[in-house]
Amino acid sequence: MSHIEKTISRLPTMNAKALATLRGNANAALARKPDDQDARRLLDALDAMEGGKPKTAEFEVTGLLAWEKHRPGEGTFRAFHGENVVGRIFKRADHSSRDKDVYSLEILGAAIPGAFHHIRDAREAGEREFCSRRELSED
Repeated sequence: MSHIEKTISRLPTMNAKALATLRGNANAALARKPDDQDARRLLDALDAMEGGKPKTAEFEVTGLLAWEKHRPGEGTFRAFHGENVVGRIFKRADHSSRDKDVYSLEILGAAIPGAFHHIRDAREAGEREFCSRRELSED
């Protein structure tokens, strides 16, 4: 069994923070090497674990996107456009005096540079990024 297969087999036993760290590492690996198959397999496994779409009452709408609401202990918040998952916010650490910007963002499979202190800031940046990428694809 390869290292990535072992990691994927352990996913159900990991806490939200560990899962968010794995996701962040996989996104960083894809940013460095877009054809990294192990990183893509890991992200696919993490996506599959997240399961189905939440109830509409569990969304916060920012414009074109509907984001899962923050729930304590959860490290990932998905963005939906219609029925499709188009983005995610990841909490990679707890806020501390040294590390205030703990949320990272992915839109349409691309990691967005930078980090955010507040979830609302990440949602707003995600909305802007989604709109700009959507406009580019329509041209």
